[in-house]
Amino acid sequence: MKPSDSRPADSPDSLLTLAGPAEAELKEKRSRFIARAWPVRDEADATERIRETARHFHDARHVCHGWRLGIEPKVVENRNDDGEPGGTAGEPILAAVRRLHLVDVVVVVVRYFGGVKLGTGGLQRAYGGAADLALAGAVVHPVLLGKEYQLSFGYPLQKTLRRQLTLTEGRIRNEQYGEAVDWRVWVPHSRAVAFIDGVRELTADQVKPVLVSPQTRLS
Repeated sequence: MKPSDSRPADSPDSLLTLAGPAEAELKEKRSRFIARAWPVRDEADATERIRETARHFHDARHVCHGWRLGIEPKVVENRNDDGEPGGTAGEPILAAVRRLHLVDVVVVVVRYFGGVKLGTGGLQRAYGGAADLALAGAVVHPVLLGKEYQLSFGYPLQKTLRRQLTLTEGRIRNEQYGEAVDWRVWVPHSRAVAFIDGVRELTADQVKPVLVSPQTRLS
């Protein structure tokens, strides 16, 4: 492993997701729209939530969804109308997720048809409104993003390095004390260069942080 002070220009310091699942129901002209929202790890997790919902509401006419995964600006989106007119279900659901700037989230909305046609505008409002209601009842959870470094140094440098870590909003993730001090530290992406430069300057380049993870999430 080599020391690294590079910072991708597109790496944010945090993202917003959900702390847990949420559910809501909306009724429109006798049709029922039941929305479920979850935090998800990846596409496979999102797909399983969609399938789980379809199994649970096996008698529903439509099971539509929208999901967003990844870290800005490289976010991957997916939506599905499941037989509704194009753009009337999946896109309004996805738009509800976008409005809250959420990622790693899937929202599934099932519809029980009530016998009255809603038209394209009515469908868009109903699917989007159901998604909005579910997300309004969910707890939004911030996740911090940054890099992890390994530091090894003599005991006299502890105070100096701890102060530099505090100045750059970093955290000690693991610490071991033997003949030398070994720390694994986390630093926000935007402060990584300042952290590296500060450590080298304060220790006359005796301590060289080694990058061990270019992308670490802190809940």
